[in-house]
Amino acid sequence: MDPRTPCDLIIAGGHVLTMEAAAPDFSDGALAIDAGRIVAVGDRVAIMARYAARQVIDARGCAVMPGLVDAYAHAGHGMIRGLLHPEAGWPAWPLYWHHTEPAWWRAEADLSALERLLGGVTTGLSVVGATPARADDTIFSDANAEAYLAAGLSLVVGVGPPDPVFPHLPLPLSGSFPVGDGWETRPFTEADALRVSRAVIGRWHGAGAGRISVALAPPYLFGRHVMHRRQPHRLPDASDAPAMLAHARLMRDVADAHGVLIQTHMFQGSVSFALRHFGAAEVASLLAGPVIAAHANGLSAEEVAVLGAHGCGIAAVSFTHENLWYGMAPIPALLRAGCKVAITTDGAAPYASLDLWRELSRTAWNQWIAAGTQSIMPPETLLRMVTIDAARALGLDARKGSLAAGKDADVIVVNLGAPHLGAVQDLPLSLALYATAADVRDVVAMGEVLLRGRMPTRLDAPAILAAAREHASRALERVDLAPYRRGPDAWSGQPDWRKP
Repeated sequence: MDPRTPCDLIIAGGHVLTMEAAAPDFSDGALAIDAGRIVAVGDRVAIMARYAARQVIDARGCAVMPGLVDAYAHAGHGMIRGLLHPEAGWPAWPLYWHHTEPAWWRAEADLSALERLLGGVTTGLSVVGATPARADDTIFSDANAEAYLAAGLSLVVGVGPPDPVFPHLPLPLSGSFPVGDGWETRPFTEADALRVSRAVIGRWHGAGAGRISVALAPPYLFGRHVMHRRQPHRLPDASDAPAMLAHARLMRDVADAHGVLIQTHMFQGSVSFALRHFGAAEVASLLAGPVIAAHANGLSAEEVAVLGAHGCGIAAVSFTHENLWYGMAPIPALLRAGCKVAITTDGAAPYASLDLWRELSRTAWNQWIAAGTQSIMPPETLLRMVTIDAARALGLDARKGSLAAGKDADVIVVNLGAPHLGAVQDLPLSLALYATAADVRDVVAMGEVLLRGRMPTRLDAPAILAAAREHASRALERVDLAPYRRGPDAWSGQPDWRKP
């Protein structure tokens, strides 16, 4: 009789990077998995002597890591890739609001789940729609949650009402739905969107054995105080402060009542405006519960200090136009101040993907350029910011983000044999600067093998791609795409983009 303890799965023989400070790596390591959880991590010989598995994954020649955590992206954007003009932007409005049906949103969610799976992302956040998120009906959030459950991945659904001072959508607010052979436009209010948000929280927060959670996602908790160059708008002033504060208090109260995270956007001036017009005590109260702020470009030292004092999460985006407009997110200062900083994709916007690996080197280069030195952003820190630190920013670090006994068995195996990785001398450096989504060989999420030898075990990739293309084409037929085309002289070799 085998004296070893039985378990469901052992991943053995790779270089294990745990993201745990006490035992960060095992050069010839292994981990034992049972009932969806990690039961042991350590040297391969010791693990194999102690456990007997029903299935073994041979990870020799590979790195073994926690599944990646993408703490900020947008639902919907994956269907409009390839439509981008630096002046016109992309056709999210009015496409999302008036030309997309529920099946369109499910097709996009299936596509994003597949892309994340193939890149080793086992936990992601998706704000449902453009900002403000489409919260005029639960069906849009339902489509995303159902798609990720079907894929076996974990998802934080971001849904919330628009802000009282927000330039993105024309008033009155409305959304269209297919009815019979036509479309019906239905008006809605901020209060309606909040009721939908509460319904989504009630239906999905903690669902799927904890795979699905919900974040309340008001686009700008403290308002937007920088100009969007493609969508000119007035900036908030003192006269707007009372309505903005009342809205922010409501968001804090709702999030606290339901025990959920607030996901929002912040740029330079956001915190300073709140300090000036709400007062420091109100700001402290609004940040007392968990908050993750996307972007954080151009924050002042005062703003960094306030966010750090409250341990706020930051979803930094290296590959975005905001870096050109407002300056980089001051990541080293945010880390030193006490923020929980994640590197994210902001995907899948038209010039971004959900390949989180690409953002590691981009983040390093952006920060090097901003600081004028390459002596910051070491590779281990970059890798933490897409694993354990990203999980901390989402409040999921008790279960996700590192390889430790008792945690969810979210594990990826990264093939180190590709030529672009070279002769690996420094594993963290090679992974942070050279690895891509295509290097992810195997993915395990909550103990289930979802990708084996780059082949999905649950998802039908060709069918998902076909459905996405069909629904994207059908919806785009209803939209004027002329502003996003470059014109007949696009191949002229000129240094400037041609106008449509």
